[in-house]
Amino acid sequence: MAVNYTVKYADKIAERFHKASITDSAAGHEYSFVGAKTIRVYSVDTVPETDYNRTADGNRFGTPKNLGDTIQEMTMNKAPAFTFVIEPLDNSDQAIEKSAGKSLRRQLDEVTIPNMDKYRLRKWCEGANIQYQPSAAPTKSTIVEYIIDVNAQMTDAFVPVENRTLYIPTEYYKLLKQNPDFINLEGLGTKALAKGVVGEVDGTKVVTIPKSYLPSGVYFLIKYKGSSVDPVKLQQYDVLPKVQGYAGPVVQGVTYYDSFILATKGDGVAVCGSNAAVLSAPTLSISAHKVTISEPGSNVYKYTVDGTNPRYSSTAETYPSSGVTLTSGQVMRCIQIKDGCCGMEADKAYE
Repeated sequence: MAVNYTVKYADKIAERFHKASITDSAAGHEYSFVGAKTIRVYSVDTVPETDYNRTADGNRFGTPKNLGDTIQEMTMNKAPAFTFVIEPLDNSDQAIEKSAGKSLRRQLDEVTIPNMDKYRLRKWCEGANIQYQPSAAPTKSTIVEYIIDVNAQMTDAFVPVENRTLYIPTEYYKLLKQNPDFINLEGLGTKALAKGVVGEVDGTKVVTIPKSYLPSGVYFLIKYKGSSVDPVKLQQYDVLPKVQGYAGPVVQGVTYYDSFILATKGDGVAVCGSNAAVLSAPTLSISAHKVTISEPGSNVYKYTVDGTNPRYSSTAETYPSSGVTLTSGQVMRCIQIKDGCCGMEADKAYE
């Protein structure tokens, strides 16, 4: 008879994710399931302000507008699975459960959770609506300047200053630790050097990660907590005590999870990287109302003509080699897409 860990130990398994994951503190958890693998997120819209009209015969506050909301439905596609056999310690169910529990915890800590962290970081990079492509890789004298520049772009986009996390791989964190500006920042740099605590820079919490956790060419990533939803559905973890062909119990599991950037909060994710990770904006030209990309080569581009952001829009389409013909009032917004990369945007209006 199977021991279903989803039911028996669901809370403990969820706790392992929260404690062991390096991305969980910056992840978004406000969503609701509308199916086995589909989540729904509501973002309430706002309306512009107008001057109060003291002499108006009608509504002095202006004409009321319908307050709508933006609804995103996103389907989770990541479902890694595992299975292994535990050599029997004895014939007692208690011994089997204890051994299975330890093995399952090790599997989560050493495989499942690190893979989930890497997946989230890659998805956050791909969905970043703020991109910074400096002319050279960071050095110990420029790394803090780059971080401040990216933070400034986020602030200019009205991203809250609090709850930002800087994810930086070890090779660039070593430069940060040697930067005089970081060392002198309110003693936090000195504290990090003395105690191994990462600390903060420019008011942003710093988390150092292995180089392999970020896509190639990414120098660092800054993430605002409210800018994404990162669902984890603990779907099934079983211990099967009796399986033909095996002396010990078989443990098997599958976890549903995914990561999505909210269309209304894309500026809450910013990436600094080389041109291999931060893709340059496509060069657009227009003739007879048709927009074409100069020298597109084999690159893949996504575009919209309804004003929505092609990074997140459900109406985004793949750019055709024949070009895109616009009608009056339309604007083509276009980015290059590539696995693990974020693309700068270009646009062209109807002419």
